Amino acid sequence: MSSARAAKERPDLAFAILIGCLYLVGIMSHLWPPTRDLMAAMTPYFLFATGAAALLLALPRERRAAFLAWALLSYLATFALEAIGVATGKVFGAYEYGPVLGAHVLGVPPVIGFNWVMIILAFAGAFSRLPGGRIYGPVLTATAATAFDWIMESVAIGLGYWAWEGGGIPLQNYAAWFLIALAASAAYSVLGLKPRGHAPLILAAAQAAFFGVLRIALFG
Repeated sequence: MSSARAAKERPDLAFAILIGCLYLVGIMSHLWPPTRDLMAAMTPYFLFATGAAALLLALPRERRAAFLAWALLSYLATFALEAIGVATGKVFGAYEYGPVLGAHVLGVPPVIGFNWVMIILAFAGAFSRLPGGRIYGPVLTATAATAFDWIMESVAIGLGYWAWEGGGIPLQNYAAWFLIALAASAAYSVLGLKPRGHAPLILAAAQAAFFGVLRIALFG
Protein backbone atom coordinates (compact mmCIF):
# COMPACT_ATOMS: atom_id res chain seq x y z
CA MET A 1 0.00 0.00 0.00
CA SER A 2 1.40 3.41 -0.98
CA SER A 3 1.92 6.07 1.69
CA ALA A 4 -0.66 8.32 -0.01
CA ARG A 5 -3.27 5.55 -0.03
CA ALA A 6 -2.49 4.64 3.59
CA ALA A 7 -2.90 8.26 4.66
CA LYS A 8 -6.27 8.43 2.90
CA GLU A 9 -7.58 5.17 4.34
CA ARG A 10 -6.15 5.56 7.86
CA PRO A 11 -5.76 9.32 8.40
CA ASP A 12 -5.44 9.12 12.18
CA LEU A 13 -2.56 6.66 11.94
CA ALA A 14 -0.80 8.80 9.33
CA PHE A 15 -1.38 11.90 11.45
CA ALA A 16 -0.08 10.15 14.58
CA ILE A 17 3.11 9.10 12.80
CA LEU A 18 3.66 12.59 11.37
CA ILE A 19 2.95 14.38 14.67
CA GLY A 20 5.04 11.89 16.62
CA CYS A 21 8.02 12.48 14.33
CA LEU A 22 7.62 16.27 14.41
CA TYR A 23 7.34 16.44 18.18
CA LEU A 24 10.27 14.07 18.62
CA VAL A 25 12.35 16.43 16.49
CA GLY A 26 11.02 19.30 18.59
CA ILE A 27 12.02 17.63 21.84
CA MET A 28 15.52 16.84 20.62
CA SER A 29 15.95 20.34 19.19
CA HIS A 30 14.88 21.95 22.46
CA LEU A 31 17.26 19.73 24.41
CA TRP A 32 20.18 20.79 22.18
CA PRO A 33 20.96 24.47 22.98
CA PRO A 34 22.21 25.49 19.48
CA THR A 35 18.79 24.75 17.93
CA ARG A 36 16.58 25.98 20.77
CA ASP A 37 16.21 29.54 19.43
CA LEU A 38 15.23 28.23 15.99
CA MET A 39 12.55 26.06 17.55
CA ALA A 40 11.27 29.02 19.55
CA ALA A 41 10.95 31.11 16.38
CA MET A 42 8.92 28.36 14.70
CA THR A 43 6.59 27.74 17.66
CA PRO A 44 3.50 29.83 16.74
CA TYR A 45 3.52 28.70 13.10
CA PHE A 46 3.97 25.07 14.14
CA LEU A 47 1.07 25.27 16.60
CA PHE A 48 -1.21 26.85 14.02
CA ALA A 49 -0.28 24.37 11.27
CA THR A 50 -0.60 21.21 13.35
CA GLY A 51 -3.74 22.47 15.09
CA ALA A 52 -5.38 23.34 11.78
CA ALA A 53 -4.55 19.88 10.42
CA ALA A 54 -6.03 18.22 13.50
CA LEU A 55 -9.18 20.36 13.30
CA LEU A 56 -9.71 19.55 9.62
CA LEU A 57 -9.32 15.83 10.28
CA ALA A 58 -11.79 16.08 13.16
CA LEU A 59 -14.55 17.82 11.18
CA PRO A 60 -17.61 15.58 11.44
CA ARG A 61 -19.58 14.60 8.36
CA GLU A 62 -22.80 15.63 10.07
CA ARG A 63 -23.57 18.80 12.06
CA ARG A 64 -20.43 20.42 10.71
CA ALA A 65 -21.81 23.95 11.08
CA ALA A 66 -22.59 23.41 14.78
CA PHE A 67 -19.11 21.96 15.32
CA LEU A 68 -17.41 24.92 13.65
CA ALA A 69 -19.64 27.40 15.50
CA TRP A 70 -18.64 25.79 18.81
CA ALA A 71 -14.95 25.98 17.85
CA LEU A 72 -15.23 29.64 16.80
CA LEU A 73 -17.16 30.73 19.89
CA SER A 74 -14.76 28.79 22.14
CA TYR A 75 -11.85 30.54 20.46
CA LEU A 76 -13.38 33.98 20.90
CA ALA A 77 -14.33 33.30 24.52
CA THR A 78 -10.94 31.95 25.56
CA PHE A 79 -9.09 34.70 23.71
CA ALA A 80 -11.28 37.33 25.37
CA LEU A 81 -10.67 35.81 28.81
CA GLU A 82 -6.93 35.77 28.13
CA ALA A 83 -7.03 39.43 27.09
CA ILE A 84 -8.98 40.35 30.22
CA GLY A 85 -6.59 38.25 32.29
CA VAL A 86 -3.50 39.97 30.92
CA ALA A 87 -5.04 43.41 31.37
CA THR A 88 -6.42 42.92 34.88
CA GLY A 89 -4.84 39.84 36.47
CA LYS A 90 -8.32 38.84 37.65
CA VAL A 91 -8.84 35.68 35.59
CA PHE A 92 -5.71 33.55 35.85
CA GLY A 93 -3.57 35.82 38.03
CA ALA A 94 -1.04 38.50 37.10
CA TYR A 95 1.00 37.47 34.04
CA GLU A 96 2.18 38.62 30.63
CA TYR A 97 3.10 36.91 27.39
CA GLY A 98 6.61 36.95 25.98
CA PRO A 99 7.54 37.18 22.28
CA VAL A 100 7.94 33.44 21.64
CA LEU A 101 4.30 32.74 20.71
CA GLY A 102 4.22 35.49 18.09
CA ALA A 103 2.73 38.95 17.73
CA HIS A 104 0.22 40.07 20.36
CA VAL A 105 -3.32 41.33 19.96
CA LEU A 106 -4.54 43.00 23.16
CA GLY A 107 -1.51 41.53 24.85
CA VAL A 108 -2.31 37.94 23.79
CA PRO A 109 -0.81 35.85 20.95
CA PRO A 110 -3.73 34.72 18.71
CA VAL A 111 -2.43 31.14 18.75
CA ILE A 112 -3.30 30.88 22.45
CA GLY A 113 -7.06 30.80 21.88
CA PHE A 114 -6.59 28.27 19.09
CA ASN A 115 -4.60 25.93 21.30
CA TRP A 116 -7.26 26.29 24.03
CA VAL A 117 -9.83 25.02 21.53
CA MET A 118 -7.68 22.10 20.45
CA ILE A 119 -6.93 20.95 24.01
CA ILE A 120 -10.58 21.14 25.08
CA LEU A 121 -11.70 19.45 21.86
CA ALA A 122 -9.16 16.66 22.35
CA PHE A 123 -10.49 15.65 25.75
CA ALA A 124 -14.16 16.52 25.16
CA GLY A 125 -14.14 14.44 21.99
CA ALA A 126 -12.51 11.48 23.71
CA PHE A 127 -14.79 11.48 26.76
CA SER A 128 -17.93 12.03 24.68
CA ARG A 129 -17.40 8.58 23.19
CA LEU A 130 -17.61 6.85 26.57
CA PRO A 131 -20.90 5.49 27.96
CA GLY A 132 -22.54 8.39 29.77
CA GLY A 133 -19.85 10.71 28.46
CA ARG A 134 -22.30 13.50 27.71
CA ILE A 135 -23.10 13.65 31.44
CA TYR A 136 -19.72 13.34 33.17
CA GLY A 137 -17.49 14.16 30.20
CA PRO A 138 -17.25 17.90 30.93
CA VAL A 139 -15.87 17.29 34.44
CA LEU A 140 -13.33 14.79 33.12
CA THR A 141 -12.40 17.17 30.31
CA ALA A 142 -11.89 20.06 32.75
CA THR A 143 -9.75 17.83 35.00
CA ALA A 144 -7.63 16.59 32.09
CA ALA A 145 -7.17 20.11 30.67
CA THR A 146 -6.09 21.42 34.08
CA ALA A 147 -3.62 18.54 34.43
CA PHE A 148 -2.30 19.38 30.97
CA ASP A 149 -1.70 22.96 32.06
CA TRP A 150 0.14 21.77 35.19
CA ILE A 151 2.50 19.73 33.00
CA MET A 152 2.98 22.65 30.64
CA GLU A 153 3.42 25.57 33.04
CA SER A 154 7.05 25.30 34.18
CA VAL A 155 8.22 24.50 30.63
CA ALA A 156 6.25 27.37 29.08
CA ILE A 157 7.71 29.76 31.63
CA GLY A 158 11.23 28.45 31.09
CA LEU A 159 10.92 28.79 27.31
CA GLY A 160 9.63 32.36 27.58
CA TYR A 161 6.03 31.75 26.49
CA TRP A 162 4.75 33.79 29.43
CA ALA A 163 5.82 35.01 32.88
CA TRP A 164 3.96 35.29 36.16
CA GLU A 165 4.25 38.32 38.37
CA GLY A 166 6.39 37.33 41.33
CA GLY A 167 7.55 34.13 39.58
CA GLY A 168 5.08 31.74 41.20
CA ILE A 169 2.10 30.07 39.52
CA PRO A 170 -1.08 31.05 41.40
CA LEU A 171 -3.71 28.44 42.24
CA GLN A 172 -6.15 30.85 40.63
CA ASN A 173 -4.65 29.87 37.28
CA TYR A 174 -5.61 26.21 37.71
CA ALA A 175 -9.08 27.11 38.99
CA ALA A 176 -9.62 29.28 35.90
CA TRP A 177 -8.40 26.52 33.60
CA PHE A 178 -10.83 24.07 35.20
CA LEU A 179 -13.84 26.39 34.99
CA ILE A 180 -13.16 27.58 31.43
CA ALA A 181 -12.63 24.03 30.16
CA LEU A 182 -15.72 22.90 32.07
CA ALA A 183 -17.89 25.58 30.46
CA ALA A 184 -16.61 24.98 26.93
CA SER A 185 -16.87 21.20 27.19
CA ALA A 186 -20.35 21.47 28.73
CA ALA A 187 -21.46 23.46 25.68
CA TYR A 188 -19.87 20.78 23.49
CA SER A 189 -21.80 18.10 25.38
CA VAL A 190 -25.13 19.95 25.29
CA LEU A 191 -24.79 20.34 21.52
CA GLY A 192 -24.15 16.59 21.24
CA LEU A 193 -21.03 17.08 19.15
CA LYS A 194 -18.58 14.35 18.28
CA PRO A 195 -15.40 14.78 16.21
CA ARG A 196 -14.48 12.49 13.37
CA GLY A 197 -11.46 10.43 14.33
CA HIS A 198 -8.95 11.16 17.06
CA ALA A 199 -6.59 13.78 15.58
CA PRO A 200 -7.10 16.40 18.35
CA LEU A 201 -6.40 13.80 21.05
CA ILE A 202 -3.28 12.67 19.18
CA LEU A 203 -2.08 16.27 19.05
CA ALA A 204 -2.82 16.88 22.74
CA ALA A 205 -0.97 13.67 23.68
CA ALA A 206 2.05 14.78 21.64
CA GLN A 207 2.03 18.19 23.32
CA ALA A 208 1.73 16.60 26.77
CA ALA A 209 4.66 14.30 25.98
CA PHE A 210 6.70 17.26 24.71
CA PHE A 211 6.10 19.32 27.83
CA GLY A 212 6.50 16.31 30.10
CA VAL A 213 9.90 15.35 28.72
CA LEU A 214 11.19 18.92 28.79
CA ARG A 215 9.81 19.44 32.30
CA ILE A 216 11.82 16.46 33.53
CA ALA A 217 14.94 17.12 31.45
CA LEU A 218 15.24 20.91 31.70
CA PHE A 219 12.93 22.32 34.32
CA GLY A 220 12.38 19.51 36.81
